[in-house]
Amino acid sequence: MDVYLVQHGEALSEEQDPQRPMSEAGRAAVARVASFLADRGPHLIDLPIVELRHSGKLRARETAEILGQAVCPKVRPTAVDGMQPKDDPSAVHAELESRRDEPAALMLVGHLPHLARLTGLLLTGDAGKSPVRFVNAAVLRLGFRNGSWAVDWYVTPACVS
Repeated sequence: MDVYLVQHGEALSEEQDPQRPMSEAGRAAVARVASFLADRGPHLIDLPIVELRHSGKLRARETAEILGQAVCPKVRPTAVDGMQPKDDPSAVHAELESRRDEPAALMLVGHLPHLARLTGLLLTGDAGKSPVRFVNAAVLRLGFRNGSWAVDWYVTPACVS
């Protein structure tokens, strides 16, 4: 299994808009990363993305929609429980562990600190460790190979500017 972990694109502040949609800069960054992945899809995306999940927050849904249209247009983004910023990542971790041998991929669009804690669990077994420095609109691919999870690649907006 491959897992794509994505921190949502940059959002407006709560003062600007309580719903916190993505800013224009956030939309542009997600679109750049999505275009990069779509152009290089066969070289970067080995297994079909069969699920695209997001936290349900507007900025995560918008990010999932942009990425989904570019890299897996037949997969409908779905809001799920357990991916809010302060949610315990252990349930998502347990599901990924139970599915790790599947020949498919899953994309999760969420928030910090949830994504950092989930990554810590997958890569080190410790949610308190943050082995990856997430940035808005970046896509991290983890793959389960040879008995463990590992970082396959990490694409940030700065890499594709």
